[in-house]
Amino acid sequence: MTRITPRTCLYPLTGSLLLTFTLSIALTFRSDHYCYAGTCGEWLFPLQARLHVVVWYFWVSISVAFLAVRAFHPQLRRFLVRPVLDRKLLLLGKRLTISGLLAFISVVSLYGIVVGIWWIRLRDYFEARGSAAGVYEGNKRLAAIALTGHFCDITMGMVLIPISRHSALASFFKLSVSTTLAFHMLIAYTLFTLVLLHAFLYVSWIPVFESLSQNLRMVYPILNPTYLYNETWPGNTSPLGVWRASLIFTGLTATTIICLIFLTTLPRIRGKHFNLFYFTHLLSIVAVIVICLHASTMFYCTAPGLVMWVLDWGMRLYELRKKLDGKVIHLGNGWYSLILGLPRHRLDGCACKSPLAHFYIHHAESSVRELHPFTTITHLASQNRLTPPTENDLPVQFLFRKRGIATASGTTPKKYAWISVLNFFSMRLKPSFQWTDKLAGLADRSSSIPEDVEKIALDRSSLTPRSGQLQTSNIDQAQPVAMVDIGLRLEGPYFTPADPSRYKTVICFVAGTGVSGAIAIAAAFIDLKRQQVAVQKEYTSSNTKEALSVPASCSSSKSSASSTWQRCVVFWSVRADDYVELPFFNGNFLASTKSFFHAFLDQANSFDFSDPSASLELRIHLTGKDRPRLDVAEALASICNEMPGGSTWCYLSGPNAFIAAGEAACKSRPGVDFYGARWDI
Repeated sequence: MTRITPRTCLYPLTGSLLLTFTLSIALTFRSDHYCYAGTCGEWLFPLQARLHVVVWYFWVSISVAFLAVRAFHPQLRRFLVRPVLDRKLLLLGKRLTISGLLAFISVVSLYGIVVGIWWIRLRDYFEARGSAAGVYEGNKRLAAIALTGHFCDITMGMVLIPISRHSALASFFKLSVSTTLAFHMLIAYTLFTLVLLHAFLYVSWIPVFESLSQNLRMVYPILNPTYLYNETWPGNTSPLGVWRASLIFTGLTATTIICLIFLTTLPRIRGKHFNLFYFTHLLSIVAVIVICLHASTMFYCTAPGLVMWVLDWGMRLYELRKKLDGKVIHLGNGWYSLILGLPRHRLDGCACKSPLAHFYIHHAESSVRELHPFTTITHLASQNRLTPPTENDLPVQFLFRKRGIATASGTTPKKYAWISVLNFFSMRLKPSFQWTDKLAGLADRSSSIPEDVEKIALDRSSLTPRSGQLQTSNIDQAQPVAMVDIGLRLEGPYFTPADPSRYKTVICFVAGTGVSGAIAIAAAFIDLKRQQVAVQKEYTSSNTKEALSVPASCSSSKSSASSTWQRCVVFWSVRADDYVELPFFNGNFLASTKSFFHAFLDQANSFDFSDPSASLELRIHLTGKDRPRLDVAEALASICNEMPGGSTWCYLSGPNAFIAAGEAACKSRPGVDFYGARWDI
């Protein structure tokens, strides 16, 4: 889920690769005179060190070129996502696809090239030095220690490539969040394994060192066996000699941090102590600094990822620098709407067709450190077109629900008593209230609406469907319960790679607050029908043939693409106790906020949801006590049987289990494409 703009993606990507490659090659020559790391391969192996850098950047460049071709060829992308194995991979929980297999082959090939560059030279170096002093044992083990260190170089370089949802890299290459996270996890576990292997080989060499005589120990100083005794402390008391002796300490520090990060990634800990997982990951900044001081080649390999990480955060901070005015509106029964004015220039250069976009919202009064992703219910392309050009801000709307107070999980069993330590720290990292609860509390404290209106809004027994079966609903909404002004910082938008306008039938299976994306898709369908009507009127009046248009970008210009999208059906599964008549399918609620954002009115009131010919349906499925869950497979089959033939696309949003059930249903029907909006890590 990322924004695709040349300004934020192409130029930083190209510039960072050129800059870091030039810097790395230059430092390999500079390090011949002074080395800033505990071990500098350039001193003893200048050719191998430079080949190491060239091969790493060549591999990165080839990967970039391949991903660029993939990004702009949809047929190639569809081919690459075909599964190779039906079984899911261990730890990742995902099936191996053709693209995943190619990535695996490329990484293994890179490791093989590194072995070819370093192994013979390292083996000959340590064996020659040992043989000259009469030491014949442990020489190949020292070479293996050095080789696994170079494996860690390139693996750390791959781990640091930005993989977050705001990553410019993923944005430009149209990589999904699940894909980048899966790659990151697999490479990170590989790094952890290599670090342990590197440390184990060193520990296994210590008995060899201890068995040597005092004179022979001069050949291999234990604090840094890469150098001779007179080249490092205590044989060399110069600042450079002391610095080289720091190798063992920087290695221990980096290994400790990496092990701590690994422990917090375990599902049991990550799921119950996410804040602990998140803030422990921030220690990776310290680990990178320390490990670059451990070996110079580590910096050369991590430089591209570090520069991209800095650029990504620079773009985030640039967008978050300005506070935006907005309103929080209580819709009743714990549901809230957030309306903000988005600076229009945020859409400059946007070329994404998807109506699905999300933002990261920061509210300092609720939490200084937290940024939360929200899918907007606003179709940005049509909103940009409908808002007068003289206005600098676009109205953007979000939907969220109050979750309640976080409670303790209870007593920890004795066999898991070690987790109580994590509970202790996690409780100090986790706020007492959910972030959304604090935001909702601002509207709850507002007294702009009388209490009798709130009582009416919350008592919906006469309006709420009681049957657990699928129902078609034309929403008759109540007045908002409360409204309050608020100031927030907004980062985004970031778009999904989905484009429902390419399909004849679009079906949205959403649960709970996952309905936000479905509302945006419905708004895109409304806008499409509006344009079709406008073009048809123009065609009738002029008696000339013109192609129907669909929105193709976030710019104000119209697209000339043909009309394919004929029907949109939204299945909303929601607990009966949580149900509320959402006001986003007619203009009554928007009329109450006309003084704040009048642009919503034109969009909302221009389409009649009660018209059966509109081919836009909302089917509500209530769940909870004595009510069955929504059968996604059955619902999908019913829609496909109603309109046989033509292409079908499904949008899935809600809890992971709900999305998984929807994905299984879509995969069981040939010709049905789908997109699952997952937020988990």
